[in-house]
Amino acid sequence: MPELAVTAIGADRPGIVATVAQVLHDRGGNLEDSAMTLLGGHFAIVLLVTTDDSPEELDAALREATAELGLTVSVSRADAGGDHSEATHLLSVYGTDRPGIVAGVTKALADVDANIIDLETQVIGEGDEPVYAMLIELEAEDDARVAAAASAACETLGVDHTLRRIDTETY
Repeated sequence: MPELAVTAIGADRPGIVATVAQVLHDRGGNLEDSAMTLLGGHFAIVLLVTTDDSPEELDAALREATAELGLTVSVSRADAGGDHSEATHLLSVYGTDRPGIVAGVTKALADVDANIIDLETQVIGEGDEPVYAMLIELEAEDDARVAAAASAACETLGVDHTLRRIDTETY
């Protein structure tokens, strides 16, 4: 079965996940991988789905089913991703909110060939000095290079950070 990438975003409300999942189920699709989250009052969905539908067929079915929910839907072919990367490190960054934190930290990681697996950000608190928090799961082979790059970037940006290796052993 071909793999399709599905994205949908709209104002948050009950029933979004249930509606999308039901369309996929009704059409014989299988949800292979997903990320769904609330972003500033909007609910965002990113899915990898295997299905016999063409992108156009699944797109039409999803648009029809979600019309009353006001979602913006997109379906396209997804090239085979090959090997899946697994996170080896967890980097948390926190400090006074200001522009450039994500750009500076992610550039430093890219410069040492660290691959970002997942990245989440959130502004915590209100008032004059809200705190910006960022959590990055990344894959990297060289602990020392990643540690030095993260430390230098965070120092330049005036934010704090912690970096730890993810223990993949099960007990």
